[in-house]
Amino acid sequence: MSLPRLWPVAVLTLALGACAEPMGELPPSLESVRVLRNQAVPPLAIGRFVSGDKAIGRTITVRLGVLHAPKGKDFASFLGATFETELRAAGKLDPAAPLRIDGTLTESRIDEDFRKGGGVLGARITLLRQGVPVFSKAYQVETHWDSSLIGAIAIEQAFNDYNGLYAQLARKVFADPDFVAAAKQ
Repeated sequence: MSLPRLWPVAVLTLALGACAEPMGELPPSLESVRVLRNQAVPPLAIGRFVSGDKAIGRTITVRLGVLHAPKGKDFASFLGATFETELRAAGKLDPAAPLRIDGTLTESRIDEDFRKGGGVLGARITLLRQGVPVFSKAYQVETHWDSSLIGAIAIEQAFNDYNGLYAQLARKVFADPDFVAAAKQ
């Protein structure tokens, strides 16, 4: 095949950019550590984090790219691991604490076309004191970005921005005055 005939194939391959990759583990965010310390949130144990719907699943698809939850976990478990990472970094994680945080993943999606992209993550967070619920509230975070026509670039951008929603959701919970008040009771 001649070089001029290969050009459309090369462009199409770059535009589609098919790939499958696991979601990257998140390092603790300085913003969350600062919020936890400034709010004087007491030590918390991590409880169960589950999906509210099987449709949320274990993968996110953008064009031909597939993002899997890390290490065989589902996205709800990844949310729990994110809360655990943030609490540990702030010195607020205590598996024996009387306060436990549970979560139900209610929304997890990426919407992307060839010009704009966006992601949404939602969860119901419950705070339990000695096994008794003392607080429960739904939270949602979202992000938007400009998308590239080149698939490999668009997929990478979508996955990175979606991944960041997990720390953003944890930070939103920790900064919520209602959550803080319930934790301090």
